[in-house]
Amino acid sequence: MNGQIIDITPDEKEVVRSATVALPDNARAIRVVDHVSKVAANDFFLRCREARKLIAAHYDPKIEEWKAAKQLADGNRAKMVAEKTKAEAPIVEAEGIVKTEILRFDEMEQKRLAEERREADMRSQKEAADALLRAAEEAEVAGDVTEANALLEEATAPRLPTFSPPPPPMAKLSGTAVYEIWKFEVTDLRALVNAVASGRIPITAVCADEKQIGQAVRAMSRDGKSSFNWPGIRVWPEKGMKPTGR
Repeated sequence: MNGQIIDITPDEKEVVRSATVALPDNARAIRVVDHVSKVAANDFFLRCREARKLIAAHYDPKIEEWKAAKQLADGNRAKMVAEKTKAEAPIVEAEGIVKTEILRFDEMEQKRLAEERREADMRSQKEAADALLRAAEEAEVAGDVTEANALLEEATAPRLPTFSPPPPPMAKLSGTAVYEIWKFEVTDLRALVNAVASGRIPITAVCADEKQIGQAVRAMSRDGKSSFNWPGIRVWPEKGMKPTGR
């Protein structure tokens, strides 16, 4: 297309406008009260179709030209995307290898720091228990049996786990940042649907497959009657008209 602007001329637009502008008002004036008026309304409907053919004769060739131009542009774009993806592939692979290694180190470092914190807490608890045992021995030597027993009981009592704050975040790197992504997978669709049905989670967590429902409705419906009875879905027939070409 090379930037060509496709349009219809003002004269062509006037032909289209004059052929269609009065049709809605004429249609509103039509009343079908008997077979004769029904035939007249059908003739008007067919004239409307002829008017659409007039419009199509002016617009469709231009639309097809733009369609061809779009297909060419889409093809060129797809080719460029494929070439770019191929050119970037070694870089993406290298980035992935290095990123995985950095994240692996961060995970191992966090585990190491957490283990050091846990071992420090255990040492602190042992030192406290040893101090109580020494105090119990001193109390027993001094003849204070009650105090010695109390200290001994405290020293040997089960220790509640102490709260350890999380390890400090890893030092930031220049030009990059580590972020967290939460992912999910549906492991039990029936359980999910039941939770929606009971109101425990929003109904927007699932959506109806309108294509599948439509196929089922059409398969179970014919001649104004339908055996389709899926819960939560209402079906009804609607009439339409189309020209037969005769």
